[in-house]
Amino acid sequence: MFSSLVSGLIGALIGGAISAWSTAAGVRRSLEAQLGLQRGEWEKRDGERDQERRDREIKETEERERCGTEGVRALAAEALWNSTFLLTVAKKVQQNSSDPVPHIRLSRGQFDKNFLLSMQRLKGFYLQQTVNTYLSGFSLQESREGRKALPVGALELKAIGELSDSFLIVFRSLGHHVCLPQELQEFEMTRNVVQAQK
Repeated sequence: MFSSLVSGLIGALIGGAISAWSTAAGVRRSLEAQLGLQRGEWEKRDGERDQERRDREIKETEERERCGTEGVRALAAEALWNSTFLLTVAKKVQQNSSDPVPHIRLSRGQFDKNFLLSMQRLKGFYLQQTVNTYLSGFSLQESREGRKALPVGALELKAIGELSDSFLIVFRSLGHHVCLPQELQEFEMTRNVVQAQK
């Protein structure tokens, strides 16, 4: 009886140990499975965050590119306007020698607003050319303001014509990067009409 009791006790201990080991193994497998699922969820979230970051960077790059392109177009259009305006002034001085005292007021809003953006978009190309042309324009404007009661002389008229050509070169240089050739021709049409006037 004692031996059967010992046998039963040993059997119960062994059975309990096996049961506990099985339970522990099951719990371990369950935890590993849960950890695997959690790891997969973390990797999925990391992947989604990475994709969102890449998408955001692409959108930001596209937006910077779009803004840069628009800035270059606006600056090019302003340069063409200044070129046309100066050409008109020169034509009026030549045609109306009885009142050869024009008021020169160049546009500079796009230069002030979009110059840096445009140069970043163009990687600095045409920086010196654009700056020199605008500075020459501002200088001419100030000079004319100081001499507004005096008629435009032959040298000043020549400078106005050359500055008009310089603004046209800036327009073409900048516009070449952001406009189709047909657009450039259409933009220049107004200036061509002024130039064709006798």
